[in-house]
Amino acid sequence: MHVLISRPMLTSLTAPAWLRPKYSDSSDPLLFSKTLEKLTSTLLFSLSLLGLSTAADPPAGVFTYTDTDNDAYVFALNVDSSSNDYWLHLSATSTSALPQWVAVGFGDKMAGSFMLIVYTSSNGTGVTLSPRRATEHSEPSYEKDIKCDLVADNNDLKGGNVVTRNGSASTTMSVNAVCHNLTQYASNGPFPLLQNQPMIYAVGPSSYHGPGLRSNDPAAGLARHTAYGHFSIDMTKAVSKDSSTAGVPLPNDGDNWALAGASADGQPQADHDPAPRIHGFIMSLCFVIIFPVGALVLRALKRVILHAVVQAIGLFLVCCATAGGIVVSMQYNRSKNFASAHQIIGILLLLALFAQLGLGIVHHRLYKKTQQPTKMGKIHLYMGPAILILGIINAPIGFVFAGEGRLSLPFVLVLLLMAIVYITVRFGAKLCGRGRKRQVAPVGGAEGYQQPNFGSSGPYMQAPPAYMRAPSPSPGEDVPLRPYQSQHSGIEAPPAYARPMV
Repeated sequence: MHVLISRPMLTSLTAPAWLRPKYSDSSDPLLFSKTLEKLTSTLLFSLSLLGLSTAADPPAGVFTYTDTDNDAYVFALNVDSSSNDYWLHLSATSTSALPQWVAVGFGDKMAGSFMLIVYTSSNGTGVTLSPRRATEHSEPSYEKDIKCDLVADNNDLKGGNVVTRNGSASTTMSVNAVCHNLTQYASNGPFPLLQNQPMIYAVGPSSYHGPGLRSNDPAAGLARHTAYGHFSIDMTKAVSKDSSTAGVPLPNDGDNWALAGASADGQPQADHDPAPRIHGFIMSLCFVIIFPVGALVLRALKRVILHAVVQAIGLFLVCCATAGGIVVSMQYNRSKNFASAHQIIGILLLLALFAQLGLGIVHHRLYKKTQQPTKMGKIHLYMGPAILILGIINAPIGFVFAGEGRLSLPFVLVLLLMAIVYITVRFGAKLCGRGRKRQVAPVGGAEGYQQPNFGSSGPYMQAPPAYMRAPSPSPGEDVPLRPYQSQHSGIEAPPAYARPMV
């Protein structure tokens, strides 16, 4: 929970006793109030003529960036050298969709940088400030030992610590805060005070499809940045000698911020993270289309080799998508421990797919030798649908885990369409197979041969003629042999027929 504190400022004036008028009637406080108000106005006017101020703006380094779409980023910093407190202002304005989060970091790279990240609180109008440290080029982790307080609005600070929506024109997320005693935590951070302190900044993805990140948890999960950049700031110009002159920096020109004591190091770089979506797409493709099609090839077409080829392609794609998922998981705090339901189910599915492959190979080899069903085949038969069902269930779990729960609806629609196609082809092929068997079924005679029906009508009105056959030789007579064809026999040899290939 953030504690709201007030920025040091002049809040009241009390006149000394020698300036207080003496009243004959002590019940006349109105006259005293008017007199004190005139004295205060006169004193403040005199100080302004002398170039003095009762609440001078704290020295600050200010970095601003505005792109071609008038989306703006502002970071302003003041350092209290007596307490090592960092007073800061951080804001982002967008004319389209507000970023889910805004961040600034001390250092020239993300690894080892101390970062301050701001995102919308759970009520949608407040903000949450999260001090974090990045160990690698991955999601930074919350530093619970660093204490940061939001600074309350007053006459000088207005519109801070809120998400302000200016109709359809723009939306601004702004925070005014102080982080206490950062020296002991800044191993690669802002100390010592340099004239050219390297800094980094980044913004998260825009919330086009919903509210995006809204949380009061300073350790809430973050999506990867969509843009990042570098700048430098002159820390020596942002130092206050004591707490009386320290505070949250104020806008340079009215309500506007101008670059002061800082300079940009090039243009910001666009960035995106396609790996999670590629992982989800390939996995969905395998479990919704490729594996079911491989099953249809075997059941409908009776093509064992083609079935094996299709399922092997699916297994290869699953292995590639799993490798990509492991790489992506290492970049986020919520997934780097591989303890989520989606990750555990995914690993079990991969092991089951390899077991299914082994069962299929062993069953096929045994069946070719024995032409008999095997126990391996039965296990293979029932394990396949179980793997498909579990993989399909794991897909929406993964969408929610990745913060893309809206993709569950199109996934279900494609799944229903594929189920209709599968059922239609599967049972259609089964019905066609039954009809083909009835068409070739035997009607008397040898199997597979239909005895012609001789009768008074139809193509077989009369029985075939009786062919003449030579009488059997009498006992003792020799069986005449047909002589071989020769040049002098004059007998033609019977026609030669091609020998059938076995």
